[in-house]
Amino acid sequence: MQAAVKRSRLIPPIIRGLTVVVAVAAGLGSASAQPAPTEGPPVGIGGWRHEKGANDVHLFQCQEATCVPGSRVSYRFYPAGTTMSLAQYRGEQEAIIKALQQRAPQGTSIKIVAIEGEDVATLPRMFKTLRLTIAPDGSQEHVHSGLLMGEKASVSLISSSRDEKAAGANYMQYGIGLLLLVQTPREPTK
Repeated sequence: MQAAVKRSRLIPPIIRGLTVVVAVAAGLGSASAQPAPTEGPPVGIGGWRHEKGANDVHLFQCQEATCVPGSRVSYRFYPAGTTMSLAQYRGEQEAIIKALQQRAPQGTSIKIVAIEGEDVATLPRMFKTLRLTIAPDGSQEHVHSGLLMGEKASVSLISSSRDEKAAGANYMQYGIGLLLLVQTPREPTK
């Protein structure tokens, strides 16, 4: 299934987000959390260039002013039952920061700004990390990284941008569609 929504500079971002939700929900009856190979991504938004990366990662580059050119979003699906506790998620995020810091140019600062989520055992559940990278030249990159866990599958989602608001808005737009995809119950087999 592919949900693609044309973006317009005249349509407020919240309406575009709701349009994505409606478009995704309308086509979910036959959607699979482990999407079959198709021409496009299982969740996509107009104004973004899609590329299929290694390990089934879907990569997107912003092509319009509304999402701030240069912004990036990526996601990857995991099978149903791929879950973790908030404590495990925090530990994983701290390990990611250490690995990123080791690979970054000297003088780069990478820090976790916040980790959000509730430590519950029910699905759906979401964990999200806000991360800030400051390069030696002072430029900043804002990253929203999360794990969305649902009944049908789980998905990791990453949004990054030099613009803090764009990183959050882009994460939210893709996150809504992805959460619907991984959580919407399967239709009963007959």
